[in-house]
Amino acid sequence: MTAYTIGLQPVYSQRAEAVPQGVTLPPDWSSLSWHQAETFKLLQDPNVDVVFNQAMTGDGKSLAAYLPAMTNRTYTLAMYPTNELARDQEKQVAGYKAQFKPEYDPQIYRLNAAILEEFIQTNKLSSKLTGLCNRAENSEILLTNPDIFHYIHDFRYLRRNKEGKGDNANRLFAKIDENYQLMLFDEFHVLSSAQITSILNAMLLIKHTVPGKKFLFLSATPNDLLEDFLAKAGLRYRIIDPVKQGAYQFSHGDNWRQINYPIRLSFPKKLEPNLRSSYDWILENVETTILSFFQEHPGSKGAIILNSIAAVKKLVPKFKEIFEPLGLKVRENTGLTGETEKSRSVAEADLLLGTSTIDVGVDFKINFLVFEAADAGNFIQRFGRLGRHEGFEVYQAYALLPNFIVERLFEMEKHPLEDEGTYNRITFSEAIRAHYGYVNEFKQYPKRWGGIQSACVHLELKKSWQMRQQYPEAADKFEADIESTLGIRIKQMYAQLFRCMEKEKKKIIDEARSFRGISQLDCGIYDATNLDEPERERFKNYNLPSLLSNFTFEWMEKKDFMAQAKKGGLASSRFDEALCYLKLTGYRELREDWQFYYGGEDLKDMSKSGKVQILKGLEVTGGTNDISRKLANRGLVCFISDCDRATLRGKLGLPIHFQAYGLSDRAEERKPPYTIAFGRSALLLETLIWHWKPKEDEGWIC
Repeated sequence: MTAYTIGLQPVYSQRAEAVPQGVTLPPDWSSLSWHQAETFKLLQDPNVDVVFNQAMTGDGKSLAAYLPAMTNRTYTLAMYPTNELARDQEKQVAGYKAQFKPEYDPQIYRLNAAILEEFIQTNKLSSKLTGLCNRAENSEILLTNPDIFHYIHDFRYLRRNKEGKGDNANRLFAKIDENYQLMLFDEFHVLSSAQITSILNAMLLIKHTVPGKKFLFLSATPNDLLEDFLAKAGLRYRIIDPVKQGAYQFSHGDNWRQINYPIRLSFPKKLEPNLRSSYDWILENVETTILSFFQEHPGSKGAIILNSIAAVKKLVPKFKEIFEPLGLKVRENTGLTGETEKSRSVAEADLLLGTSTIDVGVDFKINFLVFEAADAGNFIQRFGRLGRHEGFEVYQAYALLPNFIVERLFEMEKHPLEDEGTYNRITFSEAIRAHYGYVNEFKQYPKRWGGIQSACVHLELKKSWQMRQQYPEAADKFEADIESTLGIRIKQMYAQLFRCMEKEKKKIIDEARSFRGISQLDCGIYDATNLDEPERERFKNYNLPSLLSNFTFEWMEKKDFMAQAKKGGLASSRFDEALCYLKLTGYRELREDWQFYYGGEDLKDMSKSGKVQILKGLEVTGGTNDISRKLANRGLVCFISDCDRATLRGKLGLPIHFQAYGLSDRAEERKPPYTIAFGRSALLLETLIWHWKPKEDEGWIC
């Protein structure tokens, strides 16, 4: 036996007893689900500020979110964590509009950084601020990302000179917030503690300047940190949890709607916990397991979701060679896939290979799934892509988990699963959460670094005469709420903020104020590996460590890269801050062995400082001398630990894509004794040490 296999029962969702007042369903609809009706009611309740909908994946949370827009003229600003999910939801919302036919004919628009740049360029607008205002004025439903939402409320798009004079602080955020009644955050469980703090700061700014707005968070996975923050901030919230309500069952009933179909789930044995084991298993089983399923079950659709873009890129041509002669289309969808291919891939593919771009909320119709998972939440999210649609006889999944997790689930004492056992989704999800392994949530980050951003928001509220006149109580009330919520003192945050500015450590403040972190190691790349890709879509950003490990490339001079990008019709500003510029030529079959190297002052002393610092002179032992030269000239926000990378990851439960790498002061070192973390990861890593230190010690920034 090479794999353990279990069965998952179908899932049925309880229908609402009645359609809520104010909702008229399309003619061919008979009812709503219980959680959809409950969400609509709470969003109309004047005593509720925030609603959490924790319905299962596939149970129609999106419809619950857009019912007010379809039936009650509720202008909606929706935030999606990935571009692919936003694109998918744009189609969903257009479908709701076609079915509900709202009389006010809401205009639907999708907006991300690239679309905004193109919109400004096409319409010859003066700034991003002008572009955002234009879109808000002409879109009753605006689908964007939490990054743009954060930067609007962190005053980033304002036009100001070096002295800070120019647009008033409410020039943009007030216009946006006044236009929309509902702020929607989908798949919010993927947000880190740092991002949750950014959203909280924005919510409290809105609360004290443009009050009366509703916030809706959608996720099958609860977030205790956000709930705790809202309670302390005095925001009135309600949780809709169909599991606790008993609104799910696992057999057919008269008032129940089927939302998931029975699934066979296999766990291959003896996969080593390394970066190559899943890739090797797929290669070994491409014909005997994967292709044979499609041949035995004609009309099947499938997906393979992996953690590594490089693995997907290497597998795609191998699958095309085997599948396409049989009339089966193979497509890819990763962070390095062009927008044209991305937009067509989900609809066209018989077999779709992708990464995290497709595992968050995207609704595609498949009955076969192979997937990796970085943690329990990631497992439940990716597995939730399967079994959502009728029309297939068999639903089969393969979970490519490290052997120690499979042993916990099936072999160790009190293991929760038995081979050939049958389980319901709730029991199974609980088993996965309990036995998967610990991943650090960095709960000290909001207090340590989130307060820096809070201080910047507070400063904007109090520093200008116009803001004090328009919102006379906002600064004091914001201060009281944020101090109560994060357990900080705004005055102490000011002290840290100004000290960093005086010591020319502004990069650290910029990092703390960013949403996902500033991509210090991102390179501008021209992707020459896909000849079918449109020219303008070959220009991309990608991080240096992954490039060194997995790709082959050639050096490009900045002027040549920029000229080629401009010729392709792209705004060059997108690549201005790139570390360097490379032409991507291929993918390595074996990962390149390289490390970061620092030949400056004593690394041992630096690693014991326990401080986030800005470091110059860093090099890499892979790639080209040109890359090391560019790297050495750039001041990098970083944190250095005297533990090696493997030890640090194991002890602290660092997430899989955490930016921590081996570091040595000897270029020939085989096992680097130090670890260096960059950007947001540096700030996160520092919080695991900082909170144990005396609270009066504020000298934690080097």
